[in-house]
Formats: sequence, structure tokens, C-alpha cells
Amino acid sequence: MGDIEIIHVTTQEEKEKCLQVRKEVFVKEQSCPIEEEIDEHDSSLNCNHFLALKNTQPIGTLRIYPYDDNTPKIAKIGRLSVLKEYRGKGIGALLLNKAESFARSQLGYEKCILHAQKYKSSWYENRGYKVLSDEIFYEAGIEHVKMGKDF
Repeated sequence: MGDIEIIHVTTQEEKEKCLQVRKEVFVKEQSCPIEEEIDEHDSSLNCNHFLALKNTQPIGTLRIYPYDDNTPKIAKIGRLSVLKEYRGKGIGALLLNKAESFARSQLGYEKCILHAQKYKSSWYENRGYKVLSDEIFYEAGIEHVKMGKDF
């Protein structure tokens, strides 16, 4: 898939494309309520979005922002999503690698934390993430686990 480009989102138009992908995956496919999917982080200046494009068409996205005010060296990665027809082709890994690299080199983060859908936790483990707690919790009615990766 050499025609895939991962970009750091810098315009409102690009951000809208990210939201398009997320609505398709989370709202339509996984039945997450739109009011839970789009939140205050999306409009925050501290939130960086990344977009996967295939021939200029949006096919995947994720976002990264400070985990909380008390841990400035830790980033939260979230809303990783790839359109159904492009899954299993390495696009999620490309997005994750790009965001991690940006978090380290541009933002000075030392660790990333994410809330993985439980059934996807092994995918993240294969990319260096470790489950931080055995506690299973629900977000939008879907089982999740907290995972982290040190840089």
C-alpha cells in the first residue's frame, strides 16, 4: 500500500475528514452515540489529529493529546479508526507509528496511554503496549482495557 500517506492535521477541512472516518467506524458501525464520539478534546488546541489518506481519500485517523494536567510527559492516544475495507493492511500501525514519533520528537512525551477495545488489546501488545490494569471498563458500551507504552 505504497500510496498511503499519513498527515498531521493542520486545517479544519482535514479535521472534518478525521471526524468523517470516526463517524463511519464508531457511530455507524459500532453504534456509539455521536455525543460520546465527538468531545471536548476534538476542539482543544492541545489535541493533534492524524489522517491516513489513500489517493487523497480519508481512510483512517487517530488523535493524541496530554493525558492529564498532572502528567505532562504522558500522552493519550485515542479514536484510532480505519475504514472497514482498509483494515488488515497495516494502516492502523502506520497511524500509530506516526503519532508516537510525533509525540516523542515534537511534543517531548515519554509515554503513551490508550484505552483499547478489549478485543483489540493483542493488536496493541504486538506494537509494544502493555495492559496497565486488569480492570475492564466500558466506553460507549464497549469493553476496554487501559494500556501504555514507554518510549
